[in-house]
Amino acid sequence: MWVAVSQRYGKGVVVLLSRWLISAKKKHFYIKLFTYTMVIVLLPILIISLVLYRNITSVMQTELRTANEMYLKQTVDTMEMIVKHIGTSFQQTVLSGAIKEFEAFPLGSYYETLDGVYRDEDLRELYLYVNSKSNAQWYLNNLKESNEFIHSVYYFDHNKHIVLTGSANFTFDDFYDDTWSLSTEGISAYPTISELREAKQLDGTRKLVLPIVYMSASLSDSYVVINLDAEMIYSAVFHKLIRDGNHAFFVLSAGGKLMFYDRQFAVSEQMSGDPNVLRLIEEHRQGSFETEMLGKQWHVTNMSSEVLGWTFINGILVNNIYKSVNNTKNLILFTALMLVAASGVFVFITSRNIYNPIRHLLSFVKDKSYEGGGTATNPKVFGELKVIRSSLMEAYELQESLQKRLKESLPAYKKMYVHSLLRPNHFTLEEIDDRLRFLGLGLYLDDIALFVITLTEIADPEADVERMKMNKLRIEDMIEAMIPAGRNRIVMELIEDRFVVMINCHPTQMTDMIALAERVAHDIRQLIGIGCTIGIGNHSRTVCELQRAYSEAKEAQRHRVISGNSDVIYIEDVRLENIPLLVYPKEKEAALNNYILNGEMEEALGMFTEFVKDLKEQQRKVDFRQLQQAFIRLLGSLVETAASLRLDIESVLRRKTNLYEVLLKKKDLKEIEEWFSDIIGDFTTYIGQAYKEKNNKYVKQAFRLLEQTYCDNISLVQISEQLQLSPSYFSRLFKEHTGQSFSEYVMTARVESGKKLLLESKLLIKDISERIGYNNTNYFIKVFKEHTGLTPGEYRKMHGWEELATE
Repeated sequence: MWVAVSQRYGKGVVVLLSRWLISAKKKHFYIKLFTYTMVIVLLPILIISLVLYRNITSVMQTELRTANEMYLKQTVDTMEMIVKHIGTSFQQTVLSGAIKEFEAFPLGSYYETLDGVYRDEDLRELYLYVNSKSNAQWYLNNLKESNEFIHSVYYFDHNKHIVLTGSANFTFDDFYDDTWSLSTEGISAYPTISELREAKQLDGTRKLVLPIVYMSASLSDSYVVINLDAEMIYSAVFHKLIRDGNHAFFVLSAGGKLMFYDRQFAVSEQMSGDPNVLRLIEEHRQGSFETEMLGKQWHVTNMSSEVLGWTFINGILVNNIYKSVNNTKNLILFTALMLVAASGVFVFITSRNIYNPIRHLLSFVKDKSYEGGGTATNPKVFGELKVIRSSLMEAYELQESLQKRLKESLPAYKKMYVHSLLRPNHFTLEEIDDRLRFLGLGLYLDDIALFVITLTEIADPEADVERMKMNKLRIEDMIEAMIPAGRNRIVMELIEDRFVVMINCHPTQMTDMIALAERVAHDIRQLIGIGCTIGIGNHSRTVCELQRAYSEAKEAQRHRVISGNSDVIYIEDVRLENIPLLVYPKEKEAALNNYILNGEMEEALGMFTEFVKDLKEQQRKVDFRQLQQAFIRLLGSLVETAASLRLDIESVLRRKTNLYEVLLKKKDLKEIEEWFSDIIGDFTTYIGQAYKEKNNKYVKQAFRLLEQTYCDNISLVQISEQLQLSPSYFSRLFKEHTGQSFSEYVMTARVESGKKLLLESKLLIKDISERIGYNNTNYFIKVFKEHTGLTPGEYRKMHGWEELATE
C-alpha cells in the first residue's frame, strides 16, 4: 500500500513541476518571483561572505605584493649590477688608450686598403699600425674576459670599414655576423641595450645574445658592441623566478618586445601577448594588479629599470594561493545552500530549461562555422550572441592587425632579401621567383645589370639626419624616374650611403646602362649636391650571378684612382690583365706555424723548406718583389703566432733590429732562406724548451701527489684535476716522462710497497693488501704474482720468513 502511495505521490510532484515549468515558459512572472526570492534569501549571507572574503584577500594581496616586489627588485638590481660592471670594464678599456691610439692612427684607412707589394716607406708605419691593432684586439679580449656573461665583443670602425674582435679582424662585407647592422641608425644615446638577437658565429651556428652598444673612444661613427650570453643570463638571473605553470615571468624591452621568459611553460608567453595584461602593465608602472587570463585569476607585479629600459613582470596564479579563503567562502556558501535547498531544486531544473536554447544556438553556430555559412540570431540569448560577436570581431581585428604589420614590414623584408641575393646563398630559381613576386620586387630572373652607388661627398655637411634621409629618398625617386619605362628594376639603399640598382637588360645594352649611370651620377651631384661613385659589374645572365656582379661593382669602385677619379667605373675598364700572380702556399704557412707552436723544430724546418720550394718554382714567372712580399707575409704570421702566446718575437729571438727592416735588406732568395731558417730554429727551440720546463714541473707535482696518495683509491682523473690538466694530456705527458702508463706506475709502486711490508712487518697479507690500496686480497695476490712470479706467501718464504699460521 505504501509503495502505491509513494508512486502516486511522486507522480503528483512530477505533474506539479511540469505544470509550473510550462507556466514559466508562458509567463515571465514566475521567473521574476523566483529570482527575487533567491536574492532576498542569499543577500545577507552574500554581504557577510563578501566582507570576509575581501578582508582576507586584501591581507594576502598585500603580503603577496610585498614578496613579489622584493624578489623582482632583487632581480632588477642584479641585472643592473651586471650591466654597470660591464660599463665599468668598458670605460677601463677605453681609458687604457689602446682603442684611442688605434682609432687615431694616421692613415689607418689607407693601411687597411693596402694590397699587393708594399712600398718600402710604408713598411715601418704599417708595422706600427699592425701593432696598434694587435694592442686594441688584446684589450677587446680583456674586455670579453672581464665578465662571465660577455659572449663576444665587436668593435666597428666605420672610417676603416673593419670589424675587430678579440682574436680577428674582418671587413664589413666579410664579417660573419650578418645579423647585426653595421650602422648605428636608430640609436640616440649610448650605451644602448638592444633587443635580443640570434648572432651568427664564425662556424655558422647561431647564438642568442643581448647586445649593448657603446660609443667608441673618440670617433662618433665608431662603436663597440658587447654581446651578452642570453642563455647564461637567463640561467643565472631569471631562472630562479620560474617554478611551474602557476607562475609567469618575462621581461619586455623598451620597445615592448618579449626578451627573457621560460619556454618550458607557455603561460609567460601567453601573458606577454595578452593586450589586456599589457594595458594594465602600462597603467600600473612600478606596481601590482590582478587580472583574469585564460579563465584564471593572476596577481601581476611589474617593475621598470631606468638603467636598462626594461620592464620586469612577475605573475602568480592566485586561485591556489587563495585556497584557504576559498574554503571559508565554500563554508559560507554551503550554509547558504542548506538554507535554500528547496530553491536549489528549482534553480537546477529552471537553469537547464533556460540554457537549452543557448546550447542549441551554440551548436548551430558551431555547425555553421564548419560549413562556412552564417549564424542565426535569437533575441532571447542576446548576451551569448554578444559574446560570440565579440569573439569574431577580435579574430577579425587580429587578422587586420597582422596584415597591417606585414605591410609595414615589407620594406625591411625587401631589403633583407635583396641583401641575401647578393651574398652566398642556396636559393633555387623557383624559390627566388616566388619570393620576388611575394615581396612585389619587379625583377625578372634573367639578364640583369647591377650598379653600386656609394655616396662620397656631401655639399652641405651641416645637414641634419632628417635632411639626409629625405635626400636619400629623393635619390631613389630620381633613379626610378631615369630608368626607361617598361624595364623591370630594383632600386634601394642597401646599407648606409650605399645604393644598389638592378635592371633587366640584354648584354648588348650594357653601353646604355653605363650612360644611364653617368646621368645618375651627374644629376645626384647637380640637383641634390651629393657626390657619388658608381661601380658597374659585368652583365648577369641569371639572378644567381648577382653575387659575382655585386663583388665586381664594389671592386670597380676601389679602382677610382686608376680610372682618373671618374664617378662611374665599369669593372672591365679597370681590371688588370696578363699580370702573373704569386700563388702563396698558405696551407704550408699554417702547418709551419703549427709545428712552431708545438716546439717541433725539425718538422718546422722541413715545412719551411717545402714553403720555399713552392716559391722557387714560381721564381721565373714573378718579380722578386712578389717573393719578398710573400716572406713579409710569412714573417707577419710568425709575429701573430708569437702574439697568440703573448710573446714579443724580437725579445724572444734577442734581435735588437726591426725584423721587417732586416728582411727588406736581403737581396736574394738564398740569403732570405738562411735568415728565416735561423729565426724559425731559434723561435721553435725557445717554445720547445718552455714547454719542456712546464711539463717537467707538472710531472714533478704528479710524483709528489702520488707519493702521498698511491695507497688510496687514487685515479688519473683526480690527479689531472689537481694539476688543472685534461686527463688525456696528463696521461700522454706522464708516459713520455716515465715510459709507463699511469695505472702501470701506480700498480708498480703499490707492489714495491707491498714487498717492503712483507719483509719488514708481521702484518697479515690481507692487512697489507688494504694498506697499499687493494681492498680485494685475491686481486692483490694476482697482481703481486704477475710482477714478481711469486705469491706474497712464497715471497716471504723465499726471503727466510715462515708463513704466518693465521694467514
